[in-house]
Amino acid sequence: MSTTAWRFSGTEGADAAVLRLKQLDAQDLIDVQDVTVIRWPHYATAPQAQEHVTSEASKASSFAKKLTKAGIDAGMLDSVKGDMTPGTSALVLLSADAAIDTVVQAFEGQAMELIRSDLSVQQEDLLRDAFANASSPNADK
Repeated sequence: MSTTAWRFSGTEGADAAVLRLKQLDAQDLIDVQDVTVIRWPHYATAPQAQEHVTSEASKASSFAKKLTKAGIDAGMLDSVKGDMTPGTSALVLLSADAAIDTVVQAFEGQAMELIRSDLSVQQEDLLRDAFANASSPNADK
């Protein structure tokens, strides 16, 4: 399992990403373990987190925490909140078994930035490159 945090330029970008992830999970293209959406509306004084935003993630997270204390680390959430600015949103994803090429295709054209992860530096670089190439206007189609 890996945890990744993605920042979006608007406050609704993370919500749209959750819907895409649920579709990919239903097709067994990624195993979504848990999701937290963090939004920082312009009117708010600080970011607001909504944990376990999918019913499956909530059930799985509760069960997993009982067994192994697995789930999205509170330290990760605090770090992501510190990386945000008003008018942005972020998605923190605990996942496994992702079909990276298919996930990248599903998010093609979506302005998003990997801001944190528990991946190795090499894995992060590969992931950033894959998403950068997909969002590039000159990317091979």
